[in-house]
Amino acid sequence: MILRGVAATVCCLAGAAHAQVSETRVHQLVALSCENGGSMETSEAARILPQEGFSMKETQGIVAFLEQRGHVIPTTGMGTLKLSATACQ
Repeated sequence: MILRGVAATVCCLAGAAHAQVSETRVHQLVALSCENGGSMETSEAARILPQEGFSMKETQGIVAFLEQRGHVIPTTGMGTLKLSATACQ
């Protein structure tokens, strides 16, 4: 699964914390979400992401990066990360 529109740069500034986000980790998080139907509830993320080595800070930076590029669909209450259809193609 390939995230369309992700810049070819290895690191980018994302979110208020200005965390560096690696393209590889963006692709890994997107792949995990796409394997889960294109969305991931907070409870699922809390279980799945640490097993894959994602910290809360890193995940927040990646989500901010994806939001800035229009790949996140807003959800009520922000309890679910939902990706746009193009993100999972």
